[in-house]
Amino acid sequence: MPILKKLILIALILLAFSAIYKFYGLERVSKNIFYKAQATLVLALDKDINIRLAVPFHKQEHALSCEIATLKMALNYYGVGVAEEDLLKDLPFDTKHPRSKENIWGDPDKGFVGNIDGKIPNTGYGVYEKPIVELAEKYRRARILQDPSLSDVLEEVAKKRPVIVWGAIGSSKDISWRTKDGRFIKAVSGEHTRLIIGFSGTVSNPKNIILLDPIYGKRVVSKNSFLSDWSLLDNKAVVVY
Repeated sequence: MPILKKLILIALILLAFSAIYKFYGLERVSKNIFYKAQATLVLALDKDINIRLAVPFHKQEHALSCEIATLKMALNYYGVGVAEEDLLKDLPFDTKHPRSKENIWGDPDKGFVGNIDGKIPNTGYGVYEKPIVELAEKYRRARILQDPSLSDVLEEVAKKRPVIVWGAIGSSKDISWRTKDGRFIKAVSGEHTRLIIGFSGTVSNPKNIILLDPIYGKRVVSKNSFLSDWSLLDNKAVVVY
């Protein structure tokens, strides 16, 4: 059987299992199967793959530890064998308390907001670029990409440097709040980080973006799909090198 037919058959079988799992309420399992099938098929058929970094996958160990898990994958790529729990011990928490009834909460630019095993939108949230860069710099060099375009990010990936990006998983509902000193915090209900590990096409005109998700593993998304998700939190990105 030609390889194309084999890949299509595998994808159809996996999608069928995905539908069964979703029917029985195991949505995360079904998504995992779907994304693996999609990534396998796209990576096999896309002849324009330019860069694909060999980053080892790590599944996040806490409900809301995606930023730490994504950083761990980036560090592991460089041979830094740090555990998620060790990174978590060094991560600052701006507050571990839940959101107040007055919609006052912590500052993710200072540290993690809420309980790492909590639930968005009220008992746990996440952390933004600055604390992640400061944590990464204990092991490697890292920096925030300021107001980056997609080309800026892919230039780093083309240099074989993985890039952490912020977006959402599932819902992208606005759940913004203010800190106790009045600072506005833009936030979405499905806040989530992933690692860009490759792309097809060119830096200036990419076709697909290859992501490593700390829940679902390798994903391949179109440029437009990626841009839509990435824009939810104003194109946040951190390169580790």
